[in-house]
Amino acid sequence: MVHCVGLSSAAGGHRHPLNRGRSNAHRLKNSIVIGVPVSADAGRVQRRGLRASQATSSSSATRGEDDDAPIDFLTRMSSFLAEDLEHLFDERGIDKSVYAADVNFEDPITKYDSINGYLANIQMLRYVFSPEFILHQIYAVSETTLETRWTMNMKFRILPWQPDLTFTGTSQYEFDLQTEKVVRHSDTWDSISDQEYFSVEGLRDLVRQATNLAQTPDLETPKYVTLKRLSRYEIRSYDPYVVCETSTSSGDVTSGNGFNELAGFIFGGNDRKETMSMTTPVYTTSPRGESGQAKMQFVIEGSKYKTAGEVPGVSSSSVEVSQTAAGICAAAAVPGLPSESDVREAEDRLRRELASEGIECEDGYELARYNEPFVLPPFRRNEVLIRLKNFQL
Repeated sequence: MVHCVGLSSAAGGHRHPLNRGRSNAHRLKNSIVIGVPVSADAGRVQRRGLRASQATSSSSATRGEDDDAPIDFLTRMSSFLAEDLEHLFDERGIDKSVYAADVNFEDPITKYDSINGYLANIQMLRYVFSPEFILHQIYAVSETTLETRWTMNMKFRILPWQPDLTFTGTSQYEFDLQTEKVVRHSDTWDSISDQEYFSVEGLRDLVRQATNLAQTPDLETPKYVTLKRLSRYEIRSYDPYVVCETSTSSGDVTSGNGFNELAGFIFGGNDRKETMSMTTPVYTTSPRGESGQAKMQFVIEGSKYKTAGEVPGVSSSSVEVSQTAAGICAAAAVPGLPSESDVREAEDRLRRELASEGIECEDGYELARYNEPFVLPPFRRNEVLIRLKNFQL
């Protein structure tokens, strides 16, 4: 069902006439890299700062032209895919001429054995899910195969509550080097272990997202790109954003202390008597320092104020305006109306899961609450966020 959202690793079953040996395959894997730097200002496909590089060595002059053929071809196809995938879900669409008529496509819950089925799947996704495809990387994994890493955000439009779905993972494109066509496209999803078609785990993952009733208000919010979505948490890259903040009277991050002071500031209680728009979420940072106090933060609308210096000055010594740096965070949901113990438990669980993956975390955490007080618990979106150190895809 999902194109560029999920199945197995290297393509199997289809043999090609070229076999250059292990050393050439190793050289290939390390010679072709197209990286797409992450920014939350994503269009249909992000493609910024693309770079293609070919490894060179003192022995390169002695290699025959035929020996370099796989590298040259995959370098060329890497650049082609980076451009072609920009049109994955637009009116133009992908260039079907580079795909074999009997191309095999497989992900955890979808399987096709023809270019017509492949293209029909793309069109189904386009009209049912309004997908946004974000390309992160393209690299070679063998003499005949390129792998991409991506994020796909979708809105399930046919359901009344129109839930947001996110998949992250990899796609492998296996080429026939004689015809220079894609003969197999296989996907994996980061959120599941069982990648083989038909994956019940994959179907459950889709259903779990589709039945999530948590709502995000239609308000301005910090921009981010989900780099990886796993079963229990996701990793996001945030752009910088501006906040106004105040210390709370306790260390309980679930209390409403500080809300009135910040509301007063954005609704005219500043040196310009300027009213600012409400945003989402409301952040509360974990207690730090000797005071043991938490801090509540309102996000300042980034469409109007690009930096902290452009925001009206404070009229109260209890309110500060500051810039939050760009960074990478792990986020885990905390449903309903969480208590302090619920939040601490979610933080502990998230830290354990990150540690099990060898991911380093910074101290402290934030509770993000997205909804107004009158929203019923099943429809509320709350998250615990922890900043990560030196994370790389």
